[in-house]
Amino acid sequence: MRKILILFCVLMTGIGAFAQSAVIVSGGEASGNSGNLSYSIGQAFCSTNVGQSVQINEGVQQPYEIYDVTDVQSAISGMISLSAFPNPTSDYLTLRIESEDIEGFDCVMYDISGKEILQKQITSSETSLNVQQLPSATYFVRVTKGKNEVKTFKIVKN
Repeated sequence: MRKILILFCVLMTGIGAFAQSAVIVSGGEASGNSGNLSYSIGQAFCSTNVGQSVQINEGVQQPYEIYDVTDVQSAISGMISLSAFPNPTSDYLTLRIESEDIEGFDCVMYDISGKEILQKQITSSETSLNVQQLPSATYFVRVTKGKNEVKTFKIVKN
């Protein structure tokens, strides 16, 4: 009886030692001329834990490289500096334009399928876009001046 009790305790200790577990069908890493990618296929569950100063996303691949999708080389883009932050974001996205003349700038946000989500005229050097109501996904923000595209950003919404 004592041997069975010891065996049971050893088995229960081993079961509790697994901190993370998931059923993954496949996954791996891929690399090419434009960068590296790690992926998993079959991830069924994910959870988000939020604290006062930290947010942890478990069970999903996390992006770590954020970049501009386009930066049109023209007379317009040579005279301005444009940035979007914070990226990834969860509440508000700020567009900052450093230019002598900000008149005529507009921005449009699209989802990954190209559907227009919101449109806003840029009237100051910093413009905030409220993304609180949007689901967690990848979006594109295109900034134009008149009919000329200036820059497109890839934005990750947590």
